[in-house]
Amino acid sequence: MSTHVAGSASVCIHSVCVAPTHRRKRVGLALLKEYIRRLEQAQSEGSEYLERILLITHDDLRGFYEQAGFEWLGKSSVVHGSRPWFEMQFNLSANKERDTQILDGNQPMPPGILEALQRRPDVIPSSRSIFDYPNGLSDLLQPDTATEGVSLNKFDLFCPRDSCGSKILKKGVGKWVERASVQVHPFCHPYSSC
Repeated sequence: MSTHVAGSASVCIHSVCVAPTHRRKRVGLALLKEYIRRLEQAQSEGSEYLERILLITHDDLRGFYEQAGFEWLGKSSVVHGSRPWFEMQFNLSANKERDTQILDGNQPMPPGILEALQRRPDVIPSSRSIFDYPNGLSDLLQPDTATEGVSLNKFDLFCPRDSCGSKILKKGVGKWVERASVQVHPFCHPYSSC
């Protein structure tokens, strides 16, 4: 990280600056995540070949960069000022692999699903139970046109805790599979009269 290499597969961040009036409002984190998103987009469009984003920081900013997905590499050989510097990286290729991981052994993860699941809704939906629907599960499922005997969830599924609103399952991702029933034999304890 001590020299500039033109055309390298690494991008180095030198600093993230936020005006004092906007600090502690997560503006810096939003800027950093947007920059990462743009680099990932440039890579996916083929306009750039990038493997990683690198930076050096002081140890008190470690948590900030980790929130954006950077990993701690350790002490840097860079010397500037009296405080030690530490290296961190964001591995773009690992995130590309993460986005294409397999859900059920056959189906690749739909693009953008992780980002959609992590995005907090503006309005937190009210919690509803299956029993709130007149027809129960049939109101919540729609047939999968690709696979017989399989249904998909019609709606996004959100965390039922008050004030959370985290999306647990995106609409059309969860599968309900109908199978033949299996006879289950109850376990009989030696001292019971089954």
